[in-house]
Amino acid sequence: MRLKRNLHHLAASARAMALLMLVPTVCHAGGFALNEFSARGNAMGGAVIALPADASTVIYNPAGITQLPGTRTMVGVTAIAPTADVHAGSGSKTTLQTNVYTPPHAFLTHQLSDTTWLGVGTYTRFGLGTQFGYEWAGTTKTYKAELASYSFAANIAFKLTDKLSFAVGPEIIYSSADLRKRPTSTTDMRMIVDGVGIGAQAALHYVFNDQWSAGFVYHSTQKQSDSGHVHYTEIIAPPLVLRNQALTIRMDLPASYSLGLGYKPNSDWKIEADAVFTQWEDYKKLRYDFENQADVTSLKNWRNTWRFQLGAEYMATDWLALRGGFVWDQDPIRRGYEDYMLPTNDRKIYSLGFGIIDDKLTYDFSLMYLINNDRSMDSNPNLAGATKITNSKAYMAGFSIGYTF
Repeated sequence: MRLKRNLHHLAASARAMALLMLVPTVCHAGGFALNEFSARGNAMGGAVIALPADASTVIYNPAGITQLPGTRTMVGVTAIAPTADVHAGSGSKTTLQTNVYTPPHAFLTHQLSDTTWLGVGTYTRFGLGTQFGYEWAGTTKTYKAELASYSFAANIAFKLTDKLSFAVGPEIIYSSADLRKRPTSTTDMRMIVDGVGIGAQAALHYVFNDQWSAGFVYHSTQKQSDSGHVHYTEIIAPPLVLRNQALTIRMDLPASYSLGLGYKPNSDWKIEADAVFTQWEDYKKLRYDFENQADVTSLKNWRNTWRFQLGAEYMATDWLALRGGFVWDQDPIRRGYEDYMLPTNDRKIYSLGFGIIDDKLTYDFSLMYLINNDRSMDSNPNLAGATKITNSKAYMAGFSIGYTF
């Protein structure tokens, strides 16, 4: 009977994972890298690389799944609501439309033997969502930009010694984009593309003693080539030559390196500090290859960035965990290369949350408040004159449910 119940729970988790992969996912972020992979991780500012505790370890540090006996699953979602005020050129202030985006997550880990584990997961590492009014001052540059992505990762982890674990596996990213602007006052241009890229990840986890542990994770650069069409509401003859046609958008997603150090002073407390280095120099350009008109290359020239995150967890009772975190995240966009697809700057994130442990079930909740620094941008080819971004922020809420077999 116990085996039958476990198989039933496993099948239900697998169905939930498959359904979550179908949920539309776009988000607004500094750069367009996302780090909201679970409610527990969100509440701790993402600082769980060295302190594995649930199935979301598949993304935070797959080598850490060797610390999770048996079989574990998790599904959940993070709701993100961004907003900002934009002063473009001589136009009046425009406020970004406040849409709510919902990147999902789902994970499964399984212990094969005393030394070998498997872990699979689906989540979102890259995405953005920016939408202005149709008639705003920068509509010839963009009035809507959505980049959605779904990552699927499968990892095998080995306990090399009692202290050291290693994991490796592929990461498949399905990405899509919906980009809209008005090249003339009477013409609407919409680019819709999608495609698949393949990369890899590798990770280490080391346990120094009962109190200290460390983790390291590497994600490779990934080449994305997304194909689709460009549509115009009005066909225009030369010299503009605007006509419906096939389109391919090409870009390189950046590699990243994450290092975490965890400390457990006693059985009730867990504290971790992390540093994440994202190699945004990989994202050199965004290339638009049109079927019947001149190709366009948008140079990015972004800089590499650091993200520092700090998190803590306190077991208030044997069934209630209280959590908090703080993040400082550097923006990669250099002066002179700004655009309206990503009107952001360096940012800070404050987070808190709690978890409820109910036998084999866990329920995790998180709240996050993100603040972007104001930004003044000189006129460049991507902007409709000198531009200022103010009051840029986002509210985020997460929920995850996990089960241990």
